[in-house]
Amino acid sequence: MNSFLLLNIGNTHTQWVVADESGKITGEVKTLLTADWMRSPGLLPAMDDVEAVWASCVVPEARSLLAGSGIYSALHFVDAASAGKTGLDFSLVDTSTLGADRIANAAALLDYPLPAICIDCGTAVTLEVVTGDKCFAGGAILPGRKLMRRSLAAGTAALPELPLSENVPMDLGRNTREALALGIDRGIVGMVREMLEVAREYSPAAIVAAGGDVEFFCHALPELIPGGADFTLRGVGLIAAKHAKKA
Repeated sequence: MNSFLLLNIGNTHTQWVVADESGKITGEVKTLLTADWMRSPGLLPAMDDVEAVWASCVVPEARSLLAGSGIYSALHFVDAASAGKTGLDFSLVDTSTLGADRIANAAALLDYPLPAICIDCGTAVTLEVVTGDKCFAGGAILPGRKLMRRSLAAGTAALPELPLSENVPMDLGRNTREALALGIDRGIVGMVREMLEVAREYSPAAIVAAGGDVEFFCHALPELIPGGADFTLRGVGLIAAKHAKKA
């Protein structure tokens, strides 16, 4: 019998997948729009043939909705306390404000040579560092490419919202759209480089990239290792398995 249903609830998308008793993913990762299931919770997968549901959630309203819906009889949310069962040490950071996705990313890094870094390229771009002795050293947060586009379009009278492109601009913009693309896309690559420069003091053995915009960043920064669409979910699965084993 499959043991866990894993959820990764983000600001834009919600991923879900089934994992076995060891936390290893056994099925295909599926995706819903978070706003869609919040309007219709019945869109979430049923708790068939699983012992428990584990969720990483960064949307407080979604967490409250899920917890109060009664859809799942054995529902657990990822936090620093549950992730501590994996051997991760969070003593250096303020866990009261630490996002569940970043906690799950830190757990997923335990499958890589340590020290290791994760760059999660989603609505926000986050950086997480795990040291050689499994200590969560901290990280960084900045707006993702789509959020930057929306912010400029919403905060100005004439600037358009650009569609995402996988290409990194190489030349000065000759019109407003090209100038926006250079400023946002080349600019965010520079921002991530600067974050990595700070994190390199930990001498990382692996720098892993995850999230919906991972292809752009892996193309722009060849040192990044693609973590796969299930990266954060693998961290949730490890936390679920360790917690169940030590309960």
